[in-house]
Amino acid sequence: MSAAPRPLVLVGPLPPPFAGQSVSFQMLAEAVAERGIPHAVVNLANGAGSPVGQASPRRAAEYAPILARYARALAGGRKTVYLTIAQSRHGFLRDAVMIGMARALGHRVVAHLKGGNYDGFYAAQPPALQRAIRATLRRCDRILVLGERLRAMYAFDPALAERIRVVPNGLPTRDEPAAAPREIPAAGPVRILYLSNLIESKGWLDVLEAVRLLRDRFGEGRVRCDFYGEFLANPADDVRVTGPEQARRMFDEFVAAHRLEASVGYHGAVSGAVKRRALEGAHFFVLPTRYNNEGQPVSIIEAMAHGSVVISTDYRAIPDLVDDGVTGRLVPYGDPAALAEAVGALIGDPARFAAASAAALERFRGRFTRRAHLDTILPHLLGEPAAPLSTPSPSSEAGRCAA
Repeated sequence: MSAAPRPLVLVGPLPPPFAGQSVSFQMLAEAVAERGIPHAVVNLANGAGSPVGQASPRRAAEYAPILARYARALAGGRKTVYLTIAQSRHGFLRDAVMIGMARALGHRVVAHLKGGNYDGFYAAQPPALQRAIRATLRRCDRILVLGERLRAMYAFDPALAERIRVVPNGLPTRDEPAAAPREIPAAGPVRILYLSNLIESKGWLDVLEAVRLLRDRFGEGRVRCDFYGEFLANPADDVRVTGPEQARRMFDEFVAAHRLEASVGYHGAVSGAVKRRALEGAHFFVLPTRYNNEGQPVSIIEAMAHGSVVISTDYRAIPDLVDDGVTGRLVPYGDPAALAEAVGALIGDPARFAAASAAALERFRGRFTRRAHLDTILPHLLGEPAAPLSTPSPSSEAGRCAA
């Protein structure tokens, strides 16, 4: 008879705000509770967010009660600590304290990076802090990353290689959509969806320009793009945006200058039924991103689960989701003409669009469901070996969608 698993201490952000990392952490906490595994949850979000990529005095002050709750959760015997680690200096300092506390009490530590920029964060630090980062990560029993490409983030310390495991994201919602392959409508609008925070490096400005090009190509009323998310600044890689208010003005001014009112809508941040309806109505999902903290966007998984054809970039772990020419298209970052051409080519070839939509659904159902994610991550927390996910053969997927 196998020994009972250690109780778990789950440390990560719960919604709100509703973002890929918070809804994924909520999914894990729910799954552990449903299985009756003894556990405690330490919420890093406290229902509030700080500006992207920035520390704040308020956020620093919030760490004191978080660490107090964490200390209480660690008490009472050997446990496994699951920690969603950060890729920023102030976040690392918090992580180092938490990992140190856990190891001092003899607990097992599983660190999970839900982004893709740890190597960039490490390279930007002074030598003394780099030594501290390496020493802290060596205290982790497992380090989870989102895709095979992201193993290389930790190449700065070869000793970490044997601790790294790949756990792809999965659909965070409990009810899997009963979606069928989408088809390009013979008349009426082809619907494009942008569902992510409107950060400059996620490409929303390029999406606006692409919509203008598509409107000019296909005429008024044929293409409609709806934007959902919050305008945010990210000083680490912003070029034109200086703040959320200025970004919103840029959006409105572009729409007005190019008379795109009938082709573009902005709806703010959404969740629940409103978000689900937006996903259900979309033919295309666009995220032409080079966001510095991007990993493997949950929003792309949600779009594929609804049969949308995804247009994104060859960046971080996105190609695990979007097989260029099969389930969607990968276009260069900062190239709205290429983005418009990828969408326009599929509008003009409904059969290829339908094949790509079917392939997206197959890719999702084979590799990125809620169950697939939980079946992969839970063994790492419970101390059991994880069986690798099978990868669909190219012959099982629909044909190439566009040149």
